[in-house]
Amino acid sequence: MNMGLSDRAKALWAKSDREKNDGSWHPLIAHLLDVAASAEVILEREPPKTLELYAADLQLDSQQAKAWICALAGLHDLGKASPAFQQKWDVGKERVWKSGLSWTNNPTPPPDDVSHSLISEAVLPNLLVERGWKRRAAENVAAAVGAHHGFRATRNDLDEASTEKEKGNADWDSVRSELFNAVLKVLRVGEAPKVCIYKGAAFERLAGLTSFADWIGSSLDFHPLDDDLGRYYRQARVRAAQRLDSIGWFEREALMPEMQSLEAVFAYLGKPGQPFKARPLQAALERMLDHVSAPALFLIEAPMGEGKTEAAFYAHLRLQAANGHRGMYVALPTQATGNLMFERTKEFLGLYGASRKLDLQLLHGASELVEAYQKILVRPNTPEGGEEGVEAQVWFSHRKRGLLSEYAVGTVDQALLGILPTKHQFVRLWGLGNRVVVLDEVHAYDTYTGSLIETLVRWLWALDSSVVLMSATLPKAKREALLKAFGAGEIPAAEDKPYPRITRVVKGNAKPVVETFEARKQPTLVLEALPLDLEDIANKALEQAKEGGCVACIVNTVQRAQDLYLKLVGNSDGVEVCLFHARFPLEDRLRLERWVKVKFGKHSALGRRRPHRAILVATQVVEQSLDLDFDVMFTDLAPVDLVLQRAGRLHRHQRDPRQRHAHTTPVLWVAGLECEGVPDFGSAEQIYERYVLLRSWLALKNRGQIELPDDIDRLVQEVYSDPAPQGLSHEWLEALKQACNRMHRRDSRDLDEAAYAPFGLPDETNWLDPQEFPKLPDDEPNPDDDPSPTKTRKGRPSATVVLLHRVNGQLCLDAAGQHPVKLDSKLELAEGKRIFARSVKLSRHELVQGDFEALKAHRKAQGLSAQLWSETPLLAHAHPVVLEGGRAVLGGLELELHPALGVIYRSQ
Repeated sequence: MNMGLSDRAKALWAKSDREKNDGSWHPLIAHLLDVAASAEVILEREPPKTLELYAADLQLDSQQAKAWICALAGLHDLGKASPAFQQKWDVGKERVWKSGLSWTNNPTPPPDDVSHSLISEAVLPNLLVERGWKRRAAENVAAAVGAHHGFRATRNDLDEASTEKEKGNADWDSVRSELFNAVLKVLRVGEAPKVCIYKGAAFERLAGLTSFADWIGSSLDFHPLDDDLGRYYRQARVRAAQRLDSIGWFEREALMPEMQSLEAVFAYLGKPGQPFKARPLQAALERMLDHVSAPALFLIEAPMGEGKTEAAFYAHLRLQAANGHRGMYVALPTQATGNLMFERTKEFLGLYGASRKLDLQLLHGASELVEAYQKILVRPNTPEGGEEGVEAQVWFSHRKRGLLSEYAVGTVDQALLGILPTKHQFVRLWGLGNRVVVLDEVHAYDTYTGSLIETLVRWLWALDSSVVLMSATLPKAKREALLKAFGAGEIPAAEDKPYPRITRVVKGNAKPVVETFEARKQPTLVLEALPLDLEDIANKALEQAKEGGCVACIVNTVQRAQDLYLKLVGNSDGVEVCLFHARFPLEDRLRLERWVKVKFGKHSALGRRRPHRAILVATQVVEQSLDLDFDVMFTDLAPVDLVLQRAGRLHRHQRDPRQRHAHTTPVLWVAGLECEGVPDFGSAEQIYERYVLLRSWLALKNRGQIELPDDIDRLVQEVYSDPAPQGLSHEWLEALKQACNRMHRRDSRDLDEAAYAPFGLPDETNWLDPQEFPKLPDDEPNPDDDPSPTKTRKGRPSATVVLLHRVNGQLCLDAAGQHPVKLDSKLELAEGKRIFARSVKLSRHELVQGDFEALKAHRKAQGLSAQLWSETPLLAHAHPVVLEGGRAVLGGLELELHPALGVIYRSQ
């Protein structure tokens, strides 16, 4: 295919090696074809379903849709054919001027120059309309490809980009038309689609693919361009394929193309003489997956230990095979739960990596410190990682790219950033599209985040993804909202089923199907009441531990945990006492987590036996993330669903009764349940709604026992449904009224914020008007210490603080001064990891008030460079605090790092 381009078009440059100063450059037409070729190779490696979705978006057959989509992706940089861009390299500008293209009104110079992406968005609609596109569809398509730098343009942006000063005169219009037609000719584009708007999921799919293809196309080496554009394009496809190979992006294939039973899939979990047998939940899900041939949502409500994780993995296999889904993302509430799920997912996927290693990413801010992830991470010029058929390519470890990987485990925040107006949010949504998305512990979120999750489910429905939601305890209103988000209608009362249950919604059929199953019978919990006073808890806990066994004391705040530990440690009865909470530096917390699992987990490790007499004092860190097993439990009163979550660690595993010592019957002691009149829950009311605490108190007060699993749903619905119990005193009614009003005010505010937080909804008719689209920063999903408006969570703000020690005038990682650090030059990755390992999240008011003013003042006083800190990705959101003698004073707060207690606060 002869080039047929004018000298003016040939002279335009897209990239140059300005740093080398050797005059090498890449023509604009070559870059446009590089990116189009990259898009085509990406699509050819995607499951066929992905291309079918693009075809449906354009209302064209698959081949014509692919031609148009790849051409549009290539045309993303058409705006580089403009004075605004061509001015930026003097050598290139001179060549352009010699070719006959010039300008009289100088464009705005760098660094305030108008982005070429804006000019692409401004000029593409007219070219598309001339080719037969509908005007509104052309504008939205141009906006999708023009957003490849991460942001949608505003109306003011487009007005400025449309001026002759920036985009050029009629001569520039003519050369852009040449390039436009040349790309369409090479791609063999046919008639224009008749689609009228091109909004919602279609927009996100095109925007996400364009950015992905641009990253690949821009990474290709400069390659000579001859007069045969068709030949150049074919060679560009080969180079794009080689580049995709190098980052681990291979053809997406169903892991289980031939149907296997759930028991066959998980046979590896069996033991000699004890083959794996599907549990009732898993058998029910297997039946419900039969004949499902469209994207579907499965909501699994079941007690702890019923095999929900294996059920979700099996659902992925079946739904992937039925729908051509491209992979799976497992989203969890915390980094700790994500780390544990990563291990299980790695073991599961390892079974399927025989023909090619599967890419599995761990997506959260501290993944650099997770040994299991680092062990399989493949970096350039290093040996391939990943035993058992699983690896993690470093290209996908970048925060924007993680969801492009075929498989990933991480926090829910990573998925939620796809629906918030952050930079390149559409790349995240593209990664979640046509995929199985598993959301575990969906009860674990507040009103704000819970509402965002509902919006995420709406988007997943629009993107033709399947969803598996898992929860042990879910209020009725939340259950109905999640089902509705995936298109479900009302469930007739006669067709609903009791807990435990699985609810299925298939896209295109609004009628939910509900099945119940027989849950594993668990020991009846004896419920005992205690005052909230720590002295009472300490005395009773020691009394129980002296008889032998492992005792858990779970309290609601770190301060209570530290105070309770001090009352227990050094006791004269020889009871071992351990403390575990989140206010330890990260590496210490991970070490404590491993130690706690060894001591109190399902299996012993390294030949160590279960402690004879021990007490673990902990906060909510053991509520969900760890598979622990205690003989006796003490817990502060909390919302009833969380009390039940904590109780799930009581007699969790079958053991020889002799190992339980005198505690053959599980006993749950609830602190705060014993009181006169309307209770005051103290510091717990800073964390949980007083109204929910009051309702939980009423639900538990007169109970002598809890039947598991039968009472789980009954108690949750009793606490979270209206009306309140009858026959209460005036004092109680007034307390409930005040607390309820406060909760409704807070919920209303949070719901409003959650409604306006996303960038848009998939079914909006006025799709993303440019002037309405916000332009917000490129955020790491680290919501607590990020003051930007793109939060994935609410609640008390916190700061990520890195604790350093000044020893003999030198900064060190430890108080003994054995590990010095230098902060006078840019940090290498390994050094950044060492420093980040000393980080801890702190939420004390004195530290987070204002824009972290006390922390910034401290950093300045210590002479630590803010620029150096911000240039190290792991530390970009962190604040250094220098301890002298283990202490530092910030504002009116003294902060101490105690080796046994963690971070301690003292007011000055």
